[in-house]
Amino acid sequence: MVTETVALEGHIIDSDVLRRVMAKIVETGGSFEIEEFRVGRTNEEPSFARLAVRAADPAALDRVLEALSYLGAASTVKDALFAPAERDGILPDEFYSSTNLETFVRREGRWETVREQRMDCAVVLRGGGAVCVKQRKVKAGEPVLLRGPGVRVRPEERARAASSFGFMSNEISMEVNKHVAIAAAAKMLQETRAAGKRIVVVPGPAVIHSGGDAAFVRLVRHGWIDGVLSGNAFAVHDLEKALLATSLGVCQMSGRAVAGGSRNHLWAINAVNRAGGIAQAVETGLVTRGVMHALVTKKVPFVLAGSIRDDGPLLDVIPNVLEAQEAYIGALENAGACLMLASALHAIAVGNLIPASVRSVCVDMTEALPVKLGNRGTQHALGLVTDVGYFLERLSQELGCGGGPSADAVRRH
Repeated sequence: MVTETVALEGHIIDSDVLRRVMAKIVETGGSFEIEEFRVGRTNEEPSFARLAVRAADPAALDRVLEALSYLGAASTVKDALFAPAERDGILPDEFYSSTNLETFVRREGRWETVREQRMDCAVVLRGGGAVCVKQRKVKAGEPVLLRGPGVRVRPEERARAASSFGFMSNEISMEVNKHVAIAAAAKMLQETRAAGKRIVVVPGPAVIHSGGDAAFVRLVRHGWIDGVLSGNAFAVHDLEKALLATSLGVCQMSGRAVAGGSRNHLWAINAVNRAGGIAQAVETGLVTRGVMHALVTKKVPFVLAGSIRDDGPLLDVIPNVLEAQEAYIGALENAGACLMLASALHAIAVGNLIPASVRSVCVDMTEALPVKLGNRGTQHALGLVTDVGYFLERLSQELGCGGGPSADAVRRH
């Protein structure tokens, strides 16, 4: 048998990390002995555990230790290993693939935090420290972190304060009390703003179809949204509604398809592009209402990422997906909360770009999307299965932005 010592520190009991570590050791063919265990004596004081991990041979022990590194347990005695990138965008075979959890590497006997944490990246030494870098952006010869010793991740811990957001973040079900869940989401946004962090929204076109755009506009005008990440469809449907009162050719007041309405979204794209883009369409008075109008007038930044499905697209859409990804990353800087609203494509993309510490709310009519995002590992995600229009109306009320307008008010708007 070969042995290695690993350590865990933090709220490892109530976050279930200690039990998961012990279970993972056994599952991967190892055994353990607790050498030291200190339980935090207060709500804020962390706990500490040191375990001797044993396996049949060095290769087996390496497999156990690698599995434990993703749970926050790491060897306390060895530095991390690095190897040079073979050429631009080509990594050594044994490279470490990052998670969305806070990560540390051990160099020269000291642990340091990995910068720009996000999942599915290489970790390279750049600018005097370790940083997450997309594979395509790694340069030839840069030191790339390898799997094995000297890597530690810190799993997100369950909220220790008695908040509805913390309690409800572990279950995704249609049976959740929607009022309580939305109130918890509103409180989370208030806490995010108080902490000096930004609130980013990832909306899909269903926000427009469902009538949630009126509440969305109120949230923008009351300063609750600091950035919007979406695609061509969301903006086009909003602009079509603003210009022609239809969305995909369906009248948004009567709910009936209008004759020849299938060309309306193309007409809207043509008109806005003729003006020179969304901002110019607002400034010239062509577009006088809607979400995009509110974003422009309130100077809220937005990024529209292109896809192969796009009609037009609008001039503001970034058709190059790598450029769009970089724009998304820039727009997510200092984000503390993210609302993912009925958008599978862009919500999953953003989910891959944010650390687990960003508290997220995912709203969709089916459980599939919230479950998929929740499986990324964060315990700061609230999945809510409900109509996105209802969610936005309730959220607007909880944040003091007013209630739902009447049909006549919608026509005037």
